[in-house]
Amino acid sequence: MNPDPFAPTDPDTPLRLDHLLHQLLVGMAWIAAVMGITAAVLIAWRLHSPQTYELHFAAPARRLRWRLWAYTSWERLSKRCGLSASEQVTRKDHEGRPVTQTRWIHPKLLQVKVSDNCLNLTVRTRMGLTVDDLERAVPAIRDAARAHAARSVVVGPGTVRIELVMREQLSSVGHATSPTAVATTKVTLGRCENGAPWTLHVAGRHTLTVGCSGAGKGSVFWGIAGGFGPAIAVGLVHLIGIDLKYGIELSVGARLFTKIATTEADAVKTLAAVEQLMDTRGAQMAGKTRQHTPTKSAPLVVLMIDELAGLTAYMSDPALRKEAVASLSRILTKGRALGIVVAAFLQDPRVARRSR
Repeated sequence: MNPDPFAPTDPDTPLRLDHLLHQLLVGMAWIAAVMGITAAVLIAWRLHSPQTYELHFAAPARRLRWRLWAYTSWERLSKRCGLSASEQVTRKDHEGRPVTQTRWIHPKLLQVKVSDNCLNLTVRTRMGLTVDDLERAVPAIRDAARAHAARSVVVGPGTVRIELVMREQLSSVGHATSPTAVATTKVTLGRCENGAPWTLHVAGRHTLTVGCSGAGKGSVFWGIAGGFGPAIAVGLVHLIGIDLKYGIELSVGARLFTKIATTEADAVKTLAAVEQLMDTRGAQMAGKTRQHTPTKSAPLVVLMIDELAGLTAYMSDPALRKEAVASLSRILTKGRALGIVVAAFLQDPRVARRSR
């Protein structure tokens, strides 16, 4: 007959340690089995479909880990970086005796935002601390977070947003794809450190790209030219190129350009033609609008100059050089609002300065 389960336990009965040990081992075995199965499923998922694994598991887990680190480490991090202050506070305990305690005052962590690549901290200064103090501590915060890069910006009175780039986005090289959307104001040239698209606003401003040989100026050049490809096809953007290095660079994509000048005389004539177009368009827009809108009859004109110094400093004919500099200066001064912009590329900006 089975014993009564509700019968009181004899206090003299010895504790069954072997039974408790057995239950503990069984529980640990179940936990190990669950963890093993979970790990196997995650590994299989990652190998079979890395895109969905990154989208639905790895990225959310990574963002959660960054967020938890920010909230749990902020006060300790503030102390270590010298952003916190302490003061002695004397209070009375329940027996009326004075007790002195140390109270720490930290900058307030207002907001934590995470993305696939960045951790953004919005911080408000405490009394006695300035935004300059917060910005000086950004390198220490970057290293504590094991971030690849960091930047800060003042977003309000006594408030700074610190952007920590947690994942490196520029270590791998991606292949450009042909644009399909018609763009008449800006083009996408690549990606930024935080993974966001790197876009260059071309319309309404002049652009000077400076870099030594092999620095990547050609990528920016063809990023602009190729980015406007669909707009060029429908007639909303016209590219005019000047390449005094025998036209070698521009000949690769000559079909994108309305006009390419490869000699000094032709370059001066091309600048004069652009200046004449500018004068005509200015007369048409006067009294009607202050901002140019690209149309097929009045497209955005982008004057692209490969090696600006060849046009402003190294021309063999002084008279042609003087005429080119004067014409280009007038285009730079008056063309921007008329839909005529300059994108120039240069190795040494000191050469352009001496040519003035």
